[in-house]
Amino acid sequence: MEKLTPQQIADKTFELTEQFNQYVFAAPEILDHIPDKAMLIFLDADDPEFNRANIALANAAPRPTDSPVVYVKMQKRVRTVQQIEWQPEIVASPLAV
Repeated sequence: MEKLTPQQIADKTFELTEQFNQYVFAAPEILDHIPDKAMLIFLDADDPEFNRANIALANAAPRPTDSPVVYVKMQKRVRTVQQIEWQPEIVASPLAV
């Protein structure tokens, strides 16, 4: 396993933050579960190496003692959308109705 670079950690954190923000716009009630002044640490459900690196980075960052830490585990969900496609066919005469 290669060690993640600071840029890779920053890029992934930005991506997860952006996805979280989109979720908040769709479901703002999630904010009721986050205390004021909380430090959010984003985790990727499918990337333990990133999680370890991001937690270590967050633990090394200075923060006020009254700031609770909230871990936000992000998980990809794939939506399968059925798409209907119409295909025309030229026929000699229509069927009788």
